[in-house]
Amino acid sequence: MKILMVNTFYAPTQVGGAELSVQQLAEGFARRGHTVGVMTLARDGVGDREEINGVTVIRVPSYNHHIPLVQQGSLSERTRWHLIDIFQGGDAAKYVDLSEFDIIHTNNLLGFSTQLWKTIRRERREGAVLVHNIRDFYLRCQRSNRYRNGHTCEKTCAACRPAEVTRRRHSECVDAAVGVSDYMLQHHLQAGFFPNAQRTAAIHNRPGDHLRFDRQPRAHDGPVRVGFIGRVAENKGTFRLVEAFRRLDRQDMTLAIAGTGNDEDVARLETLIDGDPRITYLGRTTPDVFYPSVDVTVVPSTWEEPLSRVVSESYLNGLPVLACNLGGQPEMVRHEVDGLVFTPTVDNIHAALADLTPERLADMTLNARTRSNEMLSDVVIDRYLALFEELLEARAGTDSPDGLVVGLD
Repeated sequence: MKILMVNTFYAPTQVGGAELSVQQLAEGFARRGHTVGVMTLARDGVGDREEINGVTVIRVPSYNHHIPLVQQGSLSERTRWHLIDIFQGGDAAKYVDLSEFDIIHTNNLLGFSTQLWKTIRRERREGAVLVHNIRDFYLRCQRSNRYRNGHTCEKTCAACRPAEVTRRRHSECVDAAVGVSDYMLQHHLQAGFFPNAQRTAAIHNRPGDHLRFDRQPRAHDGPVRVGFIGRVAENKGTFRLVEAFRRLDRQDMTLAIAGTGNDEDVARLETLIDGDPRITYLGRTTPDVFYPSVDVTVVPSTWEEPLSRVVSESYLNGLPVLACNLGGQPEMVRHEVDGLVFTPTVDNIHAALADLTPERLADMTLNARTRSNEMLSDVVIDRYLALFEELLEARAGTDSPDGLVVGLD
């Protein structure tokens, strides 16, 4: 197959987990013998091409006045940027011959806009298929997270509604929709997106195999080592976790916080930690240092996070997970089997930690270890390639190049 992937950023630029996931898929497809290209935004505004690990990376200039990585302060500048973002995207295709590809797989489109879907439908060759991966809330929210003032948005606000309406209309061009969790897929389908998609699927992200490390077993009489890795921020639940931990009347448990945030949030964290020797703030820490040093991880996010990579990275390393019941997390964590699921309040986080006896942790750890092989990258690569082949076979067997006769998941 000839596969073109599209994502706002690509290696070596990394903003979040999407860049890692897209690179993992692209290189995995290439290792299987497929021809793979990735179209992404050029950070310096100058288009070019390069080969990275068997993948042709096509960097295209943004037609907006800055790339999404750059934050503009004034309200007028942000408004202008988002207005342009709704409708740009058509010119990006002049850097790539879209008719060369069998599968065009779009991911995060911030900076490209969903206008690109219309261009793909017009320029692709007959029989080619357009697949979209739902990795965030960009289609419904200008912030891409549906989270504001410390709360999840229950409905689309007036500022985001014009973009949502336009992007919903553009989504009529998409042949197949894939969510990184079933939560994300259903959230968008129920909002009227992808009305012409004849195939939908939820395919959970997998971490790269290089993130599986040799771990030191917990000492029988040592403390239970709890770990958090991620951005230090309110919506990640960092502060609630620390507040809950400080309430614990346990000296047989420690908490390590790995990650960074803005100066204000880091200062707030350090103030919360001050005076409790059981809690350590590690700052920016690489996974190879973090995962071998803890016995259990916590994902206490207070927003509808699509699917935290920490969950799959933890299971890859045989670690149980204590996770919030929001977004895609409950799909991965089996409550009281290989982790615990809770509503992310301080009281509930405290209760989960208090109930984590060494004996219970040992049982959950055994179950978590059985899931390690499920988290290998080949699993997710197999699922995507099977989906692509199914789509192409269905397209070849239909009279209409714009329809697929395939049942829904």
